[in-house]
Amino acid sequence: MATTGKVRSNSLGVYISTVQGNSTLAGDTLGGTYAIGPTLGDSTTEGQTFQLIAAATSGSFSGSRDVIDATTKDNDGRREILIAGSQWSMSADGLIQYDLGGTVENAISLFDLWNGATKVRLAWTTAQDGDYIYYGDAFITSYEESAGLNEVATFSVSFEGDGAITKALVDTANLTFNDNND
Repeated sequence: MATTGKVRSNSLGVYISTVQGNSTLAGDTLGGTYAIGPTLGDSTTEGQTFQLIAAATSGSFSGSRDVIDATTKDNDGRREILIAGSQWSMSADGLIQYDLGGTVENAISLFDLWNGATKVRLAWTTAQDGDYIYYGDAFITSYEESAGLNEVATFSVSFEGDGAITKALVDTANLTFNDNND
């Protein structure tokens, strides 16, 4: 059932899906019910599984658009712009925990994805049926681990989108979301 009212930040997270044995997701599309956009009515590959980044303490989604300055003397110096390209990114911070299982997207597997320059499919969602999901393919562009004196060791990971970001509705009949408590 879709979330009602204000969305608690603990409900949102960065989820990862990788294709085993293949470093790209070319041609692979997300299963589910599409709400808007050019993918409406397209055929989909159902059964995709997303794994919540384990031990995450925060996450974020960011989108931006490039602009071209088209200001001229004809408009008295008032700025005019033309819309250009766009980009998107997601990031997560969390606690390092070495004893998590092999199917969990933890700090160790994030390091491996970064080190292998592996393309992944990311999702920003609550994973609740009927809620929105933003998803797209990305690469890890930054990975960091920190260990201060008398602190819990942490990681920070940044993903940069490779191509479009898509908005859809979560359909848990066609998608699986694991929150590391399963």
